Amino acid sequence: MTLAGGTNLVPALQMRSLMAGYEPDMPIVRGVDLSVLKGELVVLLGPNGAGKSTFVKAIAGLVPIHSGTVHLDGQDITAVPAHGKIGRGLAFVPQTENIFATMSIHENLLLAAAMAPKSERERRIATLFERFPDLATRPSRLAGQLSGGQRQMLAVARALIVHPSILILDEPSAGLSPKIVAEVFSMLQDINKSGVTIILVEQNVRAALTIADRAIILVEGKLRHEGSAATLADDPIVAKLYLGASATRKAGVS
Repeated sequence: MTLAGGTNLVPALQMRSLMAGYEPDMPIVRGVDLSVLKGELVVLLGPNGAGKSTFVKAIAGLVPIHSGTVHLDGQDITAVPAHGKIGRGLAFVPQTENIFATMSIHENLLLAAAMAPKSERERRIATLFERFPDLATRPSRLAGQLSGGQRQMLAVARALIVHPSILILDEPSAGLSPKIVAEVFSMLQDINKSGVTIILVEQNVRAALTIADRAIILVEGKLRHEGSAATLADDPIVAKLYLGASATRKAGVS
């Protein structure tokens, strides 16, 4: 990829001809090409069963990749295991089971900080408590006692403790009230503005398009449409064809 004037621009994350799924002869993700630029906030949309979660889990090393490649900052990480990708700067927040409910807030963060040098762990936790004051008020509180929004904040804090350059989230607004969704999405915007590239899988079309730079639509495991979030939000044909009637209404498109 080249900018005007001939300056090379290496994508933060690049997938080429990606085929992935739980069974080699039944791929769910089928030949996806996608480049995400440094500092972008990209939202991944599509109908249920489109392969969105499988796609991001494959990038994170949690679903087998059968062919194609994944490059992080120009380096091939296709075959790197999930824990190795974390060490390379790629953090993933799954939709469920993203915290340890029987452990305290501090214990959750300390466990996530295990990859950092021992001398830095408590300092990193303190920095995150400054960013997430709701978590700092009672660090000894069990994670299972937190509200849905607080749990999501803890899950994101756990991911950020390794200082990732790429943050991938799978349905962070699932099950949350509209007010809490707004808080979570505002948090993601702040994280993105701090320099972290974000890929976001979402069913909440309206909220996602409001904060994203670019939108990608997957259908049946294939990339069917991409463009700026603002343009897609105003495109009734795209919304009707790929996002469904309910999503169209949510996005405010008639």
